[in-house]
Amino acid sequence: MFKKTMVRGLMAAVALRAMLGGTALSDTIFSNDLETDTHGFAVDPSGDLTSLSRVLLPTDDAGPSSPNQSHWLGEIGAGVPKSPTGYEKVDLPLTGLVPGQVYTVAFDLLIGASWDGSAGAPYGPDTWYFSANGTRLVDATFSNLQLNYNAGAYSPQTYSVAHHTNPATDPLVPNFTGAAAFYSVPGSDYAVDYSIYYFSHGTGNPVLQFTATGSSALLQFARYGNTYDSSDEYWALDNVVVTGQAVPEPTAFTLLASAGLSTAVVALVRRRRHRVAGLRVVKAA
Repeated sequence: MFKKTMVRGLMAAVALRAMLGGTALSDTIFSNDLETDTHGFAVDPSGDLTSLSRVLLPTDDAGPSSPNQSHWLGEIGAGVPKSPTGYEKVDLPLTGLVPGQVYTVAFDLLIGASWDGSAGAPYGPDTWYFSANGTRLVDATFSNLQLNYNAGAYSPQTYSVAHHTNPATDPLVPNFTGAAAFYSVPGSDYAVDYSIYYFSHGTGNPVLQFTATGSSALLQFARYGNTYDSSDEYWALDNVVVTGQAVPEPTAFTLLASAGLSTAVVALVRRRRHRVAGLRVVKAA
């Protein structure tokens, strides 16, 4: 009887181990580097956008003609009139979540053209947010203009690594603070200005996490602001990845217990292993 139970347990344990696989379990819920398509993303019907597309944009600070280009979801908002009630919203619905588990969202954000940071109306504030199930994990103003360059109304921004969730109270910092790369030449056409920010990857950058309350969640990326400013301002997303927390690989005895063996049986297996390990092998003369 013990042997049959043991065999059934081992077979179940092997099957469970095969399903788990790996040495550390990290669940990738969503991943899109935008090199092929825009799968997963959708225009929020309550916003001002009508469609989404991909565009080649730089990945470094070498300017629009940089040899280092990548496909981004963008240029979101380019040509879209800005208004005090306008929102440029992009949704990313998620499914297959585990309630109570913590998920990390990583992505690159490119801010393009004449963003005026925390300037007052009608030029700003130029504000952008990222939310998970309605909770804003990023909410800040961004500025792409050089100081004393007469384009719109130059102003500092509120985004920094330390402060990035409340543009009404976060301190003002110089434009481009926290950017992984930026391109802006005083006296040039500010339409070519841009800055790139990393989230949940890269040394020192903010790690964005949320706890699932159910099997699904809604992530939202949006530009908004109390402004009638230029429609040249745009933004773009790249390398969007959502992962669950890493779970340590179960031990052999955990697998046996999970397979339905009693504590006593598992203890018996452990004692037999110790007994075998203690035997001495005597070689023939």
